[in-house]
Amino acid sequence: MFFGTFRSIRLRYLICTASCALAAVGSISATEPRSSIARVAWNESRLVGFPDAPAPFKTSAIYPAIRLNNPLGVSSLPGTRDLLVHVHRGGYGGPASLMRFNQDDLRPTLEEFLTIDEIIYGVAFHPNFHNNGWMYVGCNGNSDALKQKCTKVLRFTVDSSEDYRCDLGSRVTVIEWPSNGHNGGDLVFGKDGMLYVSAGDGTSDSDANLAGQDLSTLPGSMLRINVDVTESDQQYSVPKDNPFIELANARPEIWAYGLRNPWRISLDSRTGDLWAGINGQDLWETAQVVQRGENYGWSITEGSHDFQPRRERGPTPIVLPTIEHPHSEARSLTGGHVYYGQKHKRLWGHYLYGDYATGMIWAAKYNDGKVDSHFVVARTRLQITGFGIGHDNELIIVDYGGGLHELVPNDQRASKEFPRLLSETGIYSSTERHQVHPGLIPYEVNSPLWSDGAMKERFIGLPGTQSIDFNATKSWDFPDGTVLVKTFSLPLAGRAGGEKSPPFFTRIETRLMTRQQGEWFGYSYRWNEEQTDAVLVESEGLDECFTVVDATEPQSNREQTWHYPSRSECMVCHSRASNFVLGLSAEQTNKQIMRGSEAIEQLEWFRTMGLFRASANTEGDNEHVALAFQFPKSLNDLPRLADPASDSESLENRVRSYLHSNCANCHVKEGGGNSKIILAASRSLEKTGLVGVIPMHDKFGLAEARLITPGDPQNSVLLERLKRRGKGQMPPLASNVIDHAAVRLVEAWIRSLPESLGDEAVESLNHP
Repeated sequence: MFFGTFRSIRLRYLICTASCALAAVGSISATEPRSSIARVAWNESRLVGFPDAPAPFKTSAIYPAIRLNNPLGVSSLPGTRDLLVHVHRGGYGGPASLMRFNQDDLRPTLEEFLTIDEIIYGVAFHPNFHNNGWMYVGCNGNSDALKQKCTKVLRFTVDSSEDYRCDLGSRVTVIEWPSNGHNGGDLVFGKDGMLYVSAGDGTSDSDANLAGQDLSTLPGSMLRINVDVTESDQQYSVPKDNPFIELANARPEIWAYGLRNPWRISLDSRTGDLWAGINGQDLWETAQVVQRGENYGWSITEGSHDFQPRRERGPTPIVLPTIEHPHSEARSLTGGHVYYGQKHKRLWGHYLYGDYATGMIWAAKYNDGKVDSHFVVARTRLQITGFGIGHDNELIIVDYGGGLHELVPNDQRASKEFPRLLSETGIYSSTERHQVHPGLIPYEVNSPLWSDGAMKERFIGLPGTQSIDFNATKSWDFPDGTVLVKTFSLPLAGRAGGEKSPPFFTRIETRLMTRQQGEWFGYSYRWNEEQTDAVLVESEGLDECFTVVDATEPQSNREQTWHYPSRSECMVCHSRASNFVLGLSAEQTNKQIMRGSEAIEQLEWFRTMGLFRASANTEGDNEHVALAFQFPKSLNDLPRLADPASDSESLENRVRSYLHSNCANCHVKEGGGNSKIILAASRSLEKTGLVGVIPMHDKFGLAEARLITPGDPQNSVLLERLKRRGKGQMPPLASNVIDHAAVRLVEAWIRSLPESLGDEAVESLNHP
């Protein structure tokens, strides 16, 4: 999206491609009544099956009849056949409940077992639970004693004589410490009978309190305490063999340190190895076998990579992660369990863990200090917040979307017929002439995603003449067999006219989103230099360097790295939180387009072609077919994003639309990041969490940093992130080039905001 020098070129390019594409859809004249528009059926798709070797397993819902409220974990209640699911009712905190039901009942009745004001992160049962009934709960919430947010361990007594009922009056606080961000809070008993508790760095980004390497404070560490022996006024004692018990000023409870946010810990029930899944920050996610006295680097390092290498280090050397994933594979790692069940012999003895953002599940076999084998177990669309082990030693997967799942063998197979060339997909009538099949529907959007200066052509491919489930407030739902097509082109120097000629755009990539068996999958095809065809990019993605005519100085060239995304990266942005499809919504497509010389409403054109699903309506005397949805009397009553490049739109609408299309797919309530902003354009500015709010993440050295400081762009972290590529950039994926026009736009908008808006917005957030 160019706002400057190439804007007229861009418009000519888009009008030309759109006009050609529209002409291909049926045979439509400018004077033909719209009710007679004939839609061409598209039955040529060969995008069936999967090009890669499938993962050996897939997931299946265990209890499809129940709906859980934001579940975070699941535990087996000893002495019963019951499960306890940890659910939370607040946005990022309590109250939370443990919901109880019988594991063997596939249509169970949920029963409230425990409800507390805090958010529950973990549950552990004392090794002598059958005698003392002690249940320990790791959580975070307000502390009456410390008068601030704390992570804490609570103890409750469960009465086995009363059908294992939890005594709410037995609540005892065992240990607590200040923490408001990366809280940790999971817990497990070791084979030594000691209680191990995870403690994140206590902040929300960049180790703001420098706790990771500081042994004088509990955050950023793994704790080890003895709950069977108390000392003075404490409900625990420190084991005499803890590693830092003799170190001056060190907290003796610390077993290991240098942890950012341990999200789920577990014990290998046979070897006693303590595993932790650790959420990364900018680029890396890790899993760690946690051992006595070790330093895992945060915030000197992020995984095995430098983060803030000049910060003060702890007293012991930094240990490399046991497992490490780049953000192209995982974005929010969830620790799991070592599997010793009977259903899946291949997984026996492997540590199974997953990722909240991509839904991937992996297995790793750990022996003698190293990983012997490591492979993908399943590719899912789940938002994995936890794993549990049921009463039969089988793995239970917790989906934040509201369900519990299990692994089952995958019956999918790699397809030798899956098209490795774009010309084989059935999307094009001719790739050499760049003609799409006439059954594909071109579309335009109001606020395009920034794609490093690339021009884009967009098409909808629906199987046969099937239709879409329209929705006025979110992206639409599509039938199986749908293919969404987007082709990217760059002004390459030396192509089609030479370096000093006006730039001509060369096709670089065609990206496809396909829906099969109820799930979406993403694929990229790389165009050849001859522009006659494109080849399927391998699953891990690809980087390629091009010489591009500079948008700001058309007589100059620059080198630009173009990133073809991996299969996993596609699904990071096209996530369930954003309903998978990003650009096909009422607010994006509610606009005028040109059909020949006539300006028409795109949504009305879609409707007239029958793109939206209809249903039989038998109300009244005569059966007739009516649309299952209803357009309002005027399309002006539907939401519409602004074109950020349009001077005719207000500055506010242009910026909010830009943030919506470039940021809101991740920055939503269910997005899974540790930022609390919500950037949908429909949300009032005061309720976005942007204005006047102190950053939870890096302040980039800004003296009076706020996410947005009204009237002061230079102290606004939002603008700082837009101006960066590399560490701290936004968006974090899919861009290697700064959108300078957007930077100028956002800077002007922030400068225009009245200073009083900051106080009003903060007050609005504090009093919803």
